[in-house]
Amino acid sequence: MCTHLFRYIRKLSLPNMKIVKRWSRQILKGLIYLHSHNPPIIHRDIKCDNIFINGAHGEVKIGDMGTAKMKLGKKYTVIGTPEFMAPEMYEEKGYNEKVDIYAFGMCLLEMVTGEYPYGECNNAAQIYKKVSQAIKPESLKKVQDDKILDLINNCLAPENERYTAQQIMDHPFLTVEPEVVLMTTDETKTQLTLQVVFKGMDKLSVKFEFNVERDTAEEVVNEMIEEQVLQDNYQQLITHEINRILRDINKQSNEDDPNKEEHKAPWPSQPGTPPFHVGMSPHLTPHKSSHGPSPTPINLDRDSPNGTITHPSAQSQPIMPNESPRKNSISGSGPEWIQDYEDALPVKEYPDETPIEQFVRDTALAINRDTEKANDWSKKLKSQDIMTVGDLRALMDEDWSQIGLTVFALRALKNALHAKSKG
Repeated sequence: MCTHLFRYIRKLSLPNMKIVKRWSRQILKGLIYLHSHNPPIIHRDIKCDNIFINGAHGEVKIGDMGTAKMKLGKKYTVIGTPEFMAPEMYEEKGYNEKVDIYAFGMCLLEMVTGEYPYGECNNAAQIYKKVSQAIKPESLKKVQDDKILDLINNCLAPENERYTAQQIMDHPFLTVEPEVVLMTTDETKTQLTLQVVFKGMDKLSVKFEFNVERDTAEEVVNEMIEEQVLQDNYQQLITHEINRILRDINKQSNEDDPNKEEHKAPWPSQPGTPPFHVGMSPHLTPHKSSHGPSPTPINLDRDSPNGTITHPSAQSQPIMPNESPRKNSISGSGPEWIQDYEDALPVKEYPDETPIEQFVRDTALAINRDTEKANDWSKKLKSQDIMTVGDLRALMDEDWSQIGLTVFALRALKNALHAKSKG
């Protein structure tokens, strides 16, 4: 069932940034499509009321094309919604497709604040006066994130200073951020299978082998950049992520065997390394390694549900580097529930397109929670536009805390998402 994005925002209150990014990228893809025509098609009435969202899948689409017009020279017709109309639409000099970018900026402002632009004005005349004097909406002062604020200000800038829809897709707020995930490791924790994943909409990732004794994060990342497997602007982030995983493995090894001499693997101590989060990207191609014997080639399985680049020797089940079986005590009044629920969690790997209800139901059943509780968890997840397992995997750390579930529920879902194979 589709509904207006305007109403969806009101129902959600303030959506988390993961959802805002997804909506923004989808709206921009629609604008890129319209503006890429020759001549470009100008929508002229982009606003959240004219953007529709499919609540079952979280997809958004641009609607109400009745005001759209092909650009044959500059347009002069004054048409649209005052709060979303660029200043040049009121002038006699004409306008182009950049008016849609201005309107998108107002949409983004509404998504972030939950307020209609220029809500402080009582009529169209007051709005026109502010727009013509380049006075921005009062709600802009409520935007705290610097990247979002910069993007909105660019969209609301004078016509010749505004980005195109394609340029906005490359803005820091919307660009995907990579993370390295530990997939498998041998018994000695020397030979690792790592995976670089991105946070974008594209279902593509890359796996590569890493030998703790022969390889270093810096060398591997540099080689991936040289081979055009990775863009160079991700060098520092991915290097930090690999080093973080290596430190976690080293720490866990020492905890498992206190008498064991600390591993002398070549990674630096970086306690202040900033984390970044899971996602996916089309910017990756198979990795070649010159460290030691040449590994088995990496294959891109285009027929798989996730379009994942896989290594023939890689196992499918992820192993979390800093997770170990533990007892948990969860109850309203005290430590009554003491079951190692990690052993009871489903170990099958869920494709990204798996409905969230199925995943939550399996998790709840495994930890002795009834259907009513599972339905309650599913409802809260779907209220945050988390419709599939893929949506859950794409959550940032800060997004998890905004879902509204108990610490126990969040812990159970996270463990089920990364459940280790017991084979």
